[in-house]
Amino acid sequence: MTSRLARAAAVWLAVGALGIAGCASPGEYGEVLYREGDLRGAIDSWRAADASGLAPRIAVVEKELAASVASYIGAARDLERDGRLAEALLNYRLALELQPDDAENLAHVQQLAREVVAQRAALLEAYREVRTRGDLAAAEPALAKLRRLDPFEPAYQSEELRLRSAIEDEQRARRERIRAARMAQVESLVEAGRTAFGDEKLETALDLWRRALLIDPENERIQAYIARAERQLETLEQLRAERDGGA
Repeated sequence: MTSRLARAAAVWLAVGALGIAGCASPGEYGEVLYREGDLRGAIDSWRAADASGLAPRIAVVEKELAASVASYIGAARDLERDGRLAEALLNYRLALELQPDDAENLAHVQQLAREVVAQRAALLEAYREVRTRGDLAAAEPALAKLRRLDPFEPAYQSEELRLRSAIEDEQRARRERIRAARMAQVESLVEAGRTAFGDEKLETALDLWRRALLIDPENERIQAYIARAERQLETLEQLRAERDGGA
C-alpha cells in the first residue's frame, strides 16, 4: 500500500509540473502514468481524454498490459502446481491489479486465498505437534512445507533459524555421547589388558590394547602399554630360544 501511495504522489507531482509548465495534455498525463508503471491508469487516462489520435498508443499499451497479465498468470499457475501457493497468489493478484475486471481470476484469487489459510493452519498444527514432542528429524520437513507454502512469513524464517540451532545442538550432543561411549569402551579394554598383563597373559593384553588403539589411535598411554608388552614378549621369546638352544 505504501509503495502505491508513493507512486501516486510521484505521478501527481509530475503531472503538476507539466501543468505549471503549460504543456500538460491528456497524452502527457497518460505517459506519466505509463512511466510510473501504471499501464491501466495510462490507458484509462487516454480513453477519458476522448482523443482519437491516442488510439494507436492505447492499442500498443493494451498489448503490453495483456502480455504482462499473461506472464503473471503463467508464473502463478506454475507456482501453484509446485505447491508454492503464497507466491502464486501474489502473481495472480498482480495480474488482477492490471486487469481488475477479470472475474475468473478474481474468483480464483479468493478461492486460493482461502486454501492458503487452510493449508497454513494444518501445516502449522503438524509442525507444532512434532516440535512439542521434540522430534527434530520430523520437524525439519514439516517446517520446510510451511516455508514452501509461504516463504514471505517472517515468523517461519525465524523459526527455521531456531530449528537449525536446535538440530545443531542435538547433533553436537549426539557426537558427545558417541565419544563418551567410545572412551568408556577404550577404558574397559585398557583395564582388561592391565589385568591380563598382571596375570602374565601378554598376548591377551596386547590383543586388548591393540583393539583399544584402533578406537583411539592417538592415545599415548595405550601405545606405551603395547610397547612395554611387546618388549617383554620379545624378551621371553629370546629366553625360550636360548633355553631350547642350550638343551
